[in-house]
Amino acid sequence: MGDIGKSGYKEFDDFIHAIGTEIEQAQIKLVCAANVQMLFHYWKVGHFILYNQKRLGWGGKVIDKISKAIREKYPEKKGYSPRNLKYMCQFAKLYPLRILQQFLWIDKELETPTIGKVLSATNALNEYLFGQERLLPKCKQLI
Repeated sequence: MGDIGKSGYKEFDDFIHAIGTEIEQAQIKLVCAANVQMLFHYWKVGHFILYNQKRLGWGGKVIDKISKAIREKYPEKKGYSPRNLKYMCQFAKLYPLRILQQFLWIDKELETPTIGKVLSATNALNEYLFGQERLLPKCKQLI
């Protein structure tokens, strides 16, 4: 393999820059995908609890039982305390499935992040979340 001649340094630098950019974009996509999946998981857990409370008549104390059962069956899994499970239920109440679908849409839009896409997605979410702030105190009363 020959050395890079003086005329090849620019192309080589461009090549290294392109690889670096690809690495950064892959890292951003990975973090975004993980965050989206965790949010959706928390929503599903909360929704499942709420659904079964309504459908099967489970009471509020079932959350303590669920937490204990998860700790016993999956001791390595953290984050399923009664308090966190209640937060998951609250999250599922506050954000219907259609809102989560918007999160997935935003995640897809950010696959190739640009400043314009990030600002557009942030503005869209802020508009929705500003409306949610007015509803949050009312929803807290439901729990």
